[in-house]
Amino acid sequence: MSTFEFKDVGFKVQIGTGKEATTKTILSGINGMVKSGELVAIIGSSGAGKTTLLNVLSGRIMGGDVEGEILFNGQPRSKKTFKRDVAYVEQFDLLLPTLTARETIEFAADFRLNRSEFTQDMKRERVNDVLKSLRLSDIQNSYIGNEQKKVLSGGERKRVSIGCEIVTTPKMLMLDEPTSGLDSNSSYMIAKLMKEIAVYRNLICISSIHQPSSKIFYTFDKVILMVPGGVVFFGSTKDSLFYFDSIGYKCPPRANPADFLIDIMTIDYENEDNLQTSLDRVEHLKKSWAEYVQNNGDIYVGKEGTDSSNNSIESKQIIDSTNPLYTDMSDRPDFKNNWFWEFGILYKRQWIRVMRDKPILVAQFLGAIMTFLLVGFTFFRRSVGIVEAQSKVGLLNLMVINMTFPVAIPIIPVLFEERLVMFRERSSGSYRMSAFLISILATYIPISFVYNFICLLGVYFLTKLQVTAGKFWTYIALFFATVLNSLGYAFLFAALTPNMAIAQMYAPLGLTLFWVYGGVVANSDSTTRAISWIRFINYNYFSFMGVLQNEMNGKVFDCSGADGDACYPTGESVVLAYSLNKYSIWSCFGILLGMAAGYYILTYFAIRYKNKPKYILI
Repeated sequence: MSTFEFKDVGFKVQIGTGKEATTKTILSGINGMVKSGELVAIIGSSGAGKTTLLNVLSGRIMGGDVEGEILFNGQPRSKKTFKRDVAYVEQFDLLLPTLTARETIEFAADFRLNRSEFTQDMKRERVNDVLKSLRLSDIQNSYIGNEQKKVLSGGERKRVSIGCEIVTTPKMLMLDEPTSGLDSNSSYMIAKLMKEIAVYRNLICISSIHQPSSKIFYTFDKVILMVPGGVVFFGSTKDSLFYFDSIGYKCPPRANPADFLIDIMTIDYENEDNLQTSLDRVEHLKKSWAEYVQNNGDIYVGKEGTDSSNNSIESKQIIDSTNPLYTDMSDRPDFKNNWFWEFGILYKRQWIRVMRDKPILVAQFLGAIMTFLLVGFTFFRRSVGIVEAQSKVGLLNLMVINMTFPVAIPIIPVLFEERLVMFRERSSGSYRMSAFLISILATYIPISFVYNFICLLGVYFLTKLQVTAGKFWTYIALFFATVLNSLGYAFLFAALTPNMAIAQMYAPLGLTLFWVYGGVVANSDSTTRAISWIRFINYNYFSFMGVLQNEMNGKVFDCSGADGDACYPTGESVVLAYSLNKYSIWSCFGILLGMAAGYYILTYFAIRYKNKPKYILI
């Protein structure tokens, strides 16, 4: 049997910096003990610190100072093993919409169960067990869906999220408001399943919960009642109303006990009188609980031979820990599998996701065909002299733009969706960041190359660019290097920006800036020194320089009938006029590859370190 104790736990954060810095106490003097098979609720009004307490106990708190003692099986939490002992279900279901319920849990098993110890059949058997226990067997082949295209209900998605965590048979399960946004029936089913999980799988289950119904309230064995800064009750749900009755707060008949308790714990800001009355009441609750604890010092300690759990479930089918399907894995290494296995599973999942998102695939390929037809026939008519030179410059500039905006902008929402799922999976040690990033690159780079090759091929021959094998493949190589940079630009934006709205606002702005200083709109020799450095971080500049030289070098224009300087006699004179002769074609290609590598390296470090969860332990 596992035990989880917390003694005099507190949490403080620093507000402000320097001389103006102050310390704010979020939690103070919180005590409790939970045993295997028990389901515990953390209940309080909004702002009481329910999620903060849950995160402190699970080791998932960002910043701040934690005080007190937290013991798992009588020992301080181990940095090496605690992350594997505890499973955490977040409030929002971060799942990939194009996977089925079964596939989602299967991938969790593939990532988090060691393949040297678990055969694929053993993993699938465990997944089947999880699906059955969570009442998901009938919908196991249904897609997760999202807000735009709902397939599974909110309650079903929550059960899938729980399944991803319990497939590893943890010793403790923590859930952050698992019933938020669900109807009463779905909420009760989640609560009942949490109880079954705690009993049948013999694990500790702690959940924060907001305004449960009376039926849900009595599903829990114990309850932690919170007011801002601390606890005013910890004990059996059955005893909670007796305790509050003893200190002068009697629950009305037929009232929801949870609503009654939350009402007396809530600070009312409606007016000054209500505020003062509620503050006095909360202070009385805190003082009464402190006195009760002082007079009953053993209330947090489980007595020998007693069981505080409210086991109304008929037969306790505790999972046999000697069964090879449920081996204790708490002493295993941080990552369950080697890098290549992680990459293979991630790569497989990426392709499943891409191939099922057919509207996006169709839109990309139709877009490529429409672009090469529109651009191709726009520049189809052969011109001469200055008109031909202008047309070729405009065409190549347009193609550079086509390899930036349509490549980078549409993929940003996809990357944000991937990033959110990655944060959840990373917290549980599912895989390495390098395997995650390379699997995405290995998926989206070939796709982008294929549909852009269709566009480039059609445009090249319709617009009558110089048709030689060397120039054609140089043209392809330079534009593919441009695509690599556009993808890298999107990846870096998705990694650095806090949300998708900001990324979609500023990513086009950055690409517009690159286009302005790409060599056509503003001649690089005419810009002031204060901003001339932009071209050295501008992949559009080197892309346009390379493709312009590739097309113009060796080309002669017919200047017969032209007046004086109104014509460029050679392609080289066009390149010189735009001041785009500073680097050779292959120097531009090498610089583009180097810049692309820089984008991906920066993306890796942004994901690996900037977005790393700042946990106490993990």
